[in-house]
Amino acid sequence: MTSEILGHIGPPDERSEFLSLSFSPLGAPLRHRWRNNGVSADFLGDYVITFLPANGSMATERSQSEIRHAVTYIANEFLENAMKYHERHVDIPIGIRLELAGDHITLSASNGVGFAQAQRYKGFAEYILQENAGDQLVTQLEKSAAAPESGESCLGLLTMINDYRAELGWRFEFHPAYPGVMMVTTSAILPIGTAAGESA
Repeated sequence: MTSEILGHIGPPDERSEFLSLSFSPLGAPLRHRWRNNGVSADFLGDYVITFLPANGSMATERSQSEIRHAVTYIANEFLENAMKYHERHVDIPIGIRLELAGDHITLSASNGVGFAQAQRYKGFAEYILQENAGDQLVTQLEKSAAAPESGESCLGLLTMINDYRAELGWRFEFHPAYPGVMMVTTSAILPIGTAAGESA
């Protein structure tokens, strides 16, 4: 399977503390549950702080709240995008993975999309990676204010970079069982401490 990588993304680290979940988008009850006001993303935020050190700067209530908020926000954005752009009527699971290493947290989501949608998403990724994220955020906020009904925006991804200092990456692969469908994995590497709002 040929793959194309943009930004910062690597293979899963099986040595870290990790949680992997997947679900079929063909099941309507699951679809509603995973889009229920971020409840499932809240679960991931609560899960990750149970593995933080019991002592030190990450043990404070403020640090844990900031890390929980960052993880919840990113996971919710990833799940919303995965459900929104997933190729309909193909039984390809949507996956979400959370990895906790010593100095960072990695969140990634994968889903199947049609080739045309994958090309549009690549355009978003290339745009985000080559420009100044702060300037892009201001531009996108202005566009959204002028046309709030606009269907596509990269505000969520830009917020991850600007507010949480996350490093983003994407992997695009053709699916071996479904011609014209690509697997897209979106990843955010969140430095523990600085990404969650603490000063470096």
